[in-house]
Amino acid sequence: MLISKYVANASGQFGPETLAKIDAGFEKAIRIAREKLHADQIDVIFVNAPWSIIPEYGIGGYSSGSYNISISLDPKRDFSVEDLISSILHEVHHCMRWRDPGYGETLGEAMISEGLATLFEEEYSGKAPLYGQVKIKPSEIALAEKSLADKNYTHSDWFFGAGKIQRWFAYTYGYRLAKAYSEKSGKSAAGLVNTPAKLFFK
Repeated sequence: MLISKYVANASGQFGPETLAKIDAGFEKAIRIAREKLHADQIDVIFVNAPWSIIPEYGIGGYSSGSYNISISLDPKRDFSVEDLISSILHEVHHCMRWRDPGYGETLGEAMISEGLATLFEEEYSGKAPLYGQVKIKPSEIALAEKSLADKNYTHSDWFFGAGKIQRWFAYTYGYRLAKAYSEKSGKSAAGLVNTPAKLFFK
């Protein structure tokens, strides 16, 4: 099961301590991902991209499909190895879900994909990340439920608070739905990686 690591460091701005953290976090995360998700054929690229990090963690992550992950770091910021492991696991879950049934085209499908990846983090670390813990409002939930099938939704509005919806809303709501279904079905986030989103709303 091949999962490869690439560190984009031609500038040399990632120093020895950061490189050691990347090595440690990658190795542990990949062991877990292989064991729990049977993850393979993934390239994980670590890049110097301060504008793409979550400020509270000093780390950002993005998976654009089934086979690649970009982990953003700020060479001037410290970060914990544990948070790095969680971030990698989140994105690996996405890669495996991209393969079947896919990340999703609608708001509802995207919320479940993000909710499951967030739950996968919690199953490793023992706690939900900050974007799974915001206090969401009933009015926001009602609005989301009317928009579940929307393919023209604005991702940044629902997930990052770029519009009138509060920051992290869709992560938290998706995480709640994923966790409720996990408890009901007795399956972990890894066990639900290929489960169609529609089942989480029944």
